[in-house]
Amino acid sequence: MTDELLNELQQLRSDGLTMKEIAKELGISYRHVRWGFEKINKAKRTKGVKSSTKKATNKTTKKSTKSSTVSSSALVTVKAGQKMSDKDILKAHGLDPDKFVITSCVSNEWGRPAKDKISYQTKITVKPVGYSIDDVIKSINSSVKPLKSRRKHHFKEARNTLIVPLFDMHFGINSYDAMKTYLDQIEDVVNQGFNSVLVILGGDYFHSNSVTTSQTVKGTPLDPVDMPKAISDGSKFFMELVDYIIEKSNHVVILSVPGNHDADLSYVWSVGMKRRYQRFVDHFEITTNTWTAFNVDRCGFLVAHGDVAKSRLPMLFANDAKQIWSKTDYHACFWGHFHKEVVNDDSGVVTFQVGTPKPSDNWEKRKGFTMSRRKMELFEFNKERLVSIRYLEA
Repeated sequence: MTDELLNELQQLRSDGLTMKEIAKELGISYRHVRWGFEKINKAKRTKGVKSSTKKATNKTTKKSTKSSTVSSSALVTVKAGQKMSDKDILKAHGLDPDKFVITSCVSNEWGRPAKDKISYQTKITVKPVGYSIDDVIKSINSSVKPLKSRRKHHFKEARNTLIVPLFDMHFGINSYDAMKTYLDQIEDVVNQGFNSVLVILGGDYFHSNSVTTSQTVKGTPLDPVDMPKAISDGSKFFMELVDYIIEKSNHVVILSVPGNHDADLSYVWSVGMKRRYQRFVDHFEITTNTWTAFNVDRCGFLVAHGDVAKSRLPMLFANDAKQIWSKTDYHACFWGHFHKEVVNDDSGVVTFQVGTPKPSDNWEKRKGFTMSRRKMELFEFNKERLVSIRYLEA
């Protein structure tokens, strides 16, 4: 019987519980409780109990460290053959699985309180779930080069607008090296000369919402990815793209809407990008709303990730963005989320569901969602309507 369990027996006894009540509280047999107190009394009669007789505050003991980790010990009883997930273990230790992640776990079989049950003495070390702002800054800065004010190359004859949708990039599954060929193609198009270039961060720019563990905004587990590298790669791609656009176009606008994979992380990252570029672009909008709307001349646009209210977005555009809707003649909605291109022209609104250039992840391979072409689309508009769509593939 471990010292931690002996501590718990003494604490519960000092709280006024009988041995039968202690057995029920700890999920062990009365015989084991009685044997434990015999061991305690024997130790007191001979050598005394030193460090092992410190009072425990409750069934689990936790210890904080300077490194923001927490150590916890607990006696856990399970059915024979039962496997416990990290979430189950955290709950058994009285910790919120949404707030902590296990960094180490050691368990030893303590006994069998019943024929079909096994008790384990478990010790875990955990740290808060989420990401450190220092980690985010470090990942971004790893590929940062000083941005110097430069004289922009103005195209006097340029009149059209180029829209660059960055939906479902999923850096972490995706990488800078995989995206370099797309970056070169986008720069070739931008170099043709545009009055305005609009960059849409359409959600799921990063694969995971957390740096310390791989999961979506709702906590759905994902295949493990190297998120510090993902942030570094995503930052490098975005900064090289925007630096080039700033130099080659007359006006630059950047919009960011949340996705279902990375809403929190992308928001923090976008704030950093906005701070970097706010003196060099005409407008940098970051929203936590499901969608945002804007217009370029007589063309009105609504942008959303596409995971929420997709079928209602055209009418939401007309109903909730009346000011933009009323002063435009061409109406379009952009979304992603489904990783394949779908274009629909109905009821006065053209909807563009854009594809993704990212490689297939393990979940897509298991489900068979691997047959859509991996590509990006660039949209060119004049003052009144869509002029062309350019398809980019690796």
